[in-house]
Amino acid sequence: MLNYDITRMKDKAEFGVTQSFKANNYNGRVEYFVPQFSVWCGEYTNTQTQTYDNLGTHVDVDMVIVIRHNPNVNSNKILVCYKNVNYKIVAINSDDRINAFDTISLKRDNSFPKRIPEDTSKLVPYGSGK
Repeated sequence: MLNYDITRMKDKAEFGVTQSFKANNYNGRVEYFVPQFSVWCGEYTNTQTQTYDNLGTHVDVDMVIVIRHNPNVNSNKILVCYKNVNYKIVAINSDDRINAFDTISLKRDNSFPKRIPEDTSKLVPYGSGK
């Protein structure tokens, strides 16, 4: 997408992954959201004709954001934290032309793991053998 007013990009979205760590007090694991990078973004509103009905299959989305094209945003396995709300990526409409934007369709995710703590000195990655 080439036509998006860059002055509407007033918020930051954090993109990251889930990582498992050993739990200290029992023989198990705990998952945390680990931010990988953040980008400036803006909200995007679909017109009536752009509502997500692809080939008769309805795609349920809660939010669509616009970012500058970023090759790191390339997988639906990446999680997004936007305005302190957690989302999974439903679809990525990528445009790698110069000065182009990507639209990211998001679905709210209530099973999102909590954010990794500031002090990670006591965390041991799960499966590390320690």
